[in-house]
Amino acid sequence: MFRTLKAILRLMVFVIACIGLLIFDLVILILFIPFGKKACRRVSTFFGPFWGTLFLKLLGIKIIISGVDNVERGQNYCVISNHLSYLDILIVGSHFPLLFVARHDVKYWPLLGTIAWLRGSIFVDRSITGVKEPPYVKEIISYLKKGFDVVIFPEGTTSNGAGVLSFKKIIFSCPVRAGVPILPVTIRYARINGEPFSELNRDLVCWYGGMTFLDHFWNVLRLRKFEVKMQIHLPVFEEPKEDWLEQSRKLSAKVHDIVEAGYKYS
Repeated sequence: MFRTLKAILRLMVFVIACIGLLIFDLVILILFIPFGKKACRRVSTFFGPFWGTLFLKLLGIKIIISGVDNVERGQNYCVISNHLSYLDILIVGSHFPLLFVARHDVKYWPLLGTIAWLRGSIFVDRSITGVKEPPYVKEIISYLKKGFDVVIFPEGTTSNGAGVLSFKKIIFSCPVRAGVPILPVTIRYARINGEPFSELNRDLVCWYGGMTFLDHFWNVLRLRKFEVKMQIHLPVFEEPKEDWLEQSRKLSAKVHDIVEAGYKYS
């Protein structure tokens, strides 16, 4: 009973915080749109770590970060991370002033979709076929060239925590063609309610397969606390080559190995 009441209270506070973020971003839009879309994005991403940290605290998530010294001040990155849950967005967003790359349908989620749109998320529509270069690739390259940090979850979906899925390859052409370093990041859920992350409890935080968002999020609200480790690896930078498709394939495998090694051995 106590856990249910606590979950209801958390949900109420979470919704209030989401509405506060929505209003905050609307104010930014009204105040800065005369200076252009870039100015709006710059201001909203600047405050991103504040909001990410706030939501983590509301949900009882403790994050332990290693490799902070691998981030060069003043340098923007294409952040590449493994993907286990929608919670990963808050985890990475609590540390970096990011623009997110999200599935196209996220735009239509109640409240959260509006927030994602206002914050300048780049939506990937995989229903667009028959083109050599999808529109979202050009958009990612454009934002990277403008000095924004962009986070990509190149598995293309979430996993059950058993390992890191293979990476989509074309996305790795973006940082190369933009002349921006890749910053590999590994997210690993370490402890849930004081117990080590395992097959027995991983479904409480990992969101994958046919799980519904509302049911899963309700179970997250019922958790007392959980601990997440985020490892920031050394940046990877490559000059563009003539065959950028082949380069993307090799770079995808290279970064995947880095992220996977962090997941297995951290």
